[in-house]
Amino acid sequence: MIAIVKATFNSHITDLLEASCVDYLLEQNSQFQVFECPGAIETVVYSKNLLMTNKYKSIIVIGAIIKGDTDHYEYVCQYVTQGISYLSATNTTPIIFGVLTTQNEELAYERAAIDRMNKGKEFAETALFMINAISNL
Repeated sequence: MIAIVKATFNSHITDLLEASCVDYLLEQNSQFQVFECPGAIETVVYSKNLLMTNKYKSIIVIGAIIKGDTDHYEYVCQYVTQGISYLSATNTTPIIFGVLTTQNEELAYERAAIDRMNKGKEFAETALFMINAISNL
């Protein structure tokens, strides 16, 4: 079972990422659950709590942090990156960092759209790869 933790802030982007991630997991007959939280910062504590359940073989964290007019972008990016990195380094469950950090909405959309870069599919592919790789150790 794979957990997908999706931030609902910037949902016009995170919904696209989730859709392509879910589509690929369905194609691969993979079981998953989707969990939503308000923003990218909350994905860290949500992921930590999911790790503690020992129910998931991988966690895919989906978010979109888009630069605005204040320094808030820098702090959110730093917190989320460090938080997910720490969880990844201190646990054996692979956590896939599916948080876009872009300078504007156009760049975020380019990465999220199914007919463009389709990063959501890449997140799912990476999760399945890591689950397989770790099970073969």
